[in-house]
Amino acid sequence: MAYSISIAETAEDDIRQAYLWYEEQKQSLGDTFEKYISKAVDSIQNKPLKNQIRYQGTRVFFLKKFPYGIHFNVSGKHILIVAVFHTSLDPEKWMER
Repeated sequence: MAYSISIAETAEDDIRQAYLWYEEQKQSLGDTFEKYISKAVDSIQNKPLKNQIRYQGTRVFFLKKFPYGIHFNVSGKHILIVAVFHTSLDPEKWMER
C-alpha cells in the first residue's frame, strides 16, 4: 500500500518564503528549488522510512543542491510534512510552532 502525503500550512509557507528568496537572488532559481522540493517529496512518499529519525519521531530528508531539510512524520500509511527549514536554523525552532 502506498503512503498518502500532506503538507502542513506552515511548511507550505516555508517553501514559499524560500522560493521568493531564491527568485530574488537569480531568475528561475526559485523554480529550480521547487523542482528539488518536488523530487524530495516523491522520494519521501515512496520510501519514508529510509530517512533517519532526528527529533521526537520526526524524520528529515535533506535536499542535495539546496541547504534545506524537509521535516516529516509518519503515522501508519500517512506522511505529514511539518517544516522545510534551512540547515543553518536551529531545528528545535520548528517544534515551537
